[in-house]
Amino acid sequence: PMPPPEPPHPPNPPAPPPFAPAPPSPPPLKPGGLTGDPHLHFAHGGEADFRGEDGYLYAMLHHSGLAVNVLFEACAFFLSDLVLKVRGTFVTDVFIKAVTEATGRTVRIEFTPNMPPTPIVHGLEGGTRRVLPGRPPLVVEDLSIAVTQNDNTEVLHVRTGGWAIDATARLIQRSATSGKKQVDLSFAPLRDPLAPNPKTGKVVAPHGLVGQSFDGDDIAVDG
Repeated sequence: PMPPPEPPHPPNPPAPPPFAPAPPSPPPLKPGGLTGDPHLHFAHGGEADFRGEDGYLYAMLHHSGLAVNVLFEACAFFLSDLVLKVRGTFVTDVFIKAVTEATGRTVRIEFTPNMPPTPIVHGLEGGTRRVLPGRPPLVVEDLSIAVTQNDNTEVLHVRTGGWAIDATARLIQRSATSGKKQVDLSFAPLRDPLAPNPKTGKVVAPHGLVGQSFDGDDIAVDG
């Protein structure tokens, strides 16, 4: 007898529908900050000029466990022809408060280049300390503090779990007050500032005069 015919093979399953390509990664945020008398630089490329009141403190960047505040002082300077005097204001002091993510220790940093010694760090075991240029960074859990120096500038480097902050002290060019120093600032996020905080799980948008520009919209706004 003839063997029974083999059963027909099942048809091949239909091909899965094509998947949409993954959305492109957002462009990296540009560092924000301020320079000069001062010019504010925002996260997505925008800029603005800002005149602070003499002797007033302003919030530049506030975020989860971090506050960067600055002191403005009036200081006249001359334009390149040394004839026209401009009565400007400059950032002369920086005050940073950082809360470590591991244990919640609060550390405060004073950077006052016109009133040395500086920077002074408070909230450490063993009391207040000064960070010296060229020495290894002072490390407190996820926070590090260091100072570099050359002939004309002194730079305070602060790194937290979420931010890199540089404060650069330099002489005010053609200042009417001899030896007066200003401070330039730079803020760069080390992770998405709009993502949930890894410690608390909460989303807190950055704020402050420069911090509010880290809003994730990739739109440069000039003021």
